[in-house]
Amino acid sequence: MVAPIPPYLSPARLEYLQQLTDASRLRAVLYPSPKLPPVRRRSSSRQYPGGRPNPWRTARGRRRG
Repeated sequence: MVAPIPPYLSPARLEYLQQLTDASRLRAVLYPSPKLPPVRRRSSSRQYPGGRPNPWRTARGRRRG
């Protein structure tokens, strides 16, 4: 719900605020915010939180079965 216009605004100030509102709406339509590419996550290689790869010993020593 939109708040009512306060009675103490002068007509010149009210027109100025309406111009600002129109300009901001026009800017939002003409220049939309860029869409960021989705974050790619690697699920196959496990890494430490700092981004360092696992030591080769622990990666090679595991066997399943």
